Amino acid sequence: MNKILVIGDVIEDLIVIPEESIRPNTDTKAQIQKSMGGQAANVAAWASHKGASVSFVGCVGRSDIVKLEQDLKTQGVSSQLQTSAKPTGSLVVLVDGQTRSMLTDRGANQDLDLAKIDPVGFGIVYVSGYSLLGRSLEEVSAFAIKVKAAGALLAIDPGSYGFINDHGVESFRELICLADIAFPNQEEHDLLGLSGKLRLNVVTAGHLGAKAHKADGELIEVASIGSNLVDPTGAGDAFCGGFLAQLVQEESFQQLGLDAVANALRAGAEAGSQAVAIMGARP
Repeated sequence: MNKILVIGDVIEDLIVIPEESIRPNTDTKAQIQKSMGGQAANVAAWASHKGASVSFVGCVGRSDIVKLEQDLKTQGVSSQLQTSAKPTGSLVVLVDGQTRSMLTDRGANQDLDLAKIDPVGFGIVYVSGYSLLGRSLEEVSAFAIKVKAAGALLAIDPGSYGFINDHGVESFRELICLADIAFPNQEEHDLLGLSGKLRLNVVTAGHLGAKAHKADGELIEVASIGSNLVDPTGAGDAFCGGFLAQLVQEESFQQLGLDAVANALRAGAEAGSQAVAIMGARP
């Protein structure tokens, strides 16, 4: 039960870091890197990098399945990929210091079938919020019941302030509250109002560190770890991966004990600091 199942998006990233202000209708010098990403796939890679046994389930274009299975394997992640007639999702990330703008085509990710996923044998099941977009409360509830019947903790990362607004804040809050653990950033936390509604609400705030709010009102805080900022892409995913990898190794992880959560917070902060010091979203 110390294994982690990660479910959600896998995306082909094109990361663009302009070297000067973008000039319309002409050229602008920039650093450009192509890499594999996706919130859930990034979390899986970082959790594996931090020593956890990780399996990943996502949905990709049929022509990409061999390539992406191999890509995840190189990250130490075993995969059970579903396929779709749609192309694999893709994303353009425009980086400006600590801020990012993302242009997203979710593609095959939209066809992920939760009903086909078996959570038995895992201690923690993590689902990216992107994978919940457009799904009914009944569908996600049925999956949450399967996870809890299997004896696992369910963790959900809301994923996107903009997409939450598109889906509807009230209905998305209902989906998130099916989880034991949520990983909103500060903006998502303020939008959704999750305090006291889950067993553990872990709020990330970039260079300001992170806080874990327990349902009983207890608060655990950790400062960020200083690092040379190269690219903030994937820092939150790295935090989640580091947090989960440490948590699942703790004796009291099922109870979300204070010591277990504090250790996981520190591990998450360490992974996040490593992520911002490299270009791209994977270790």
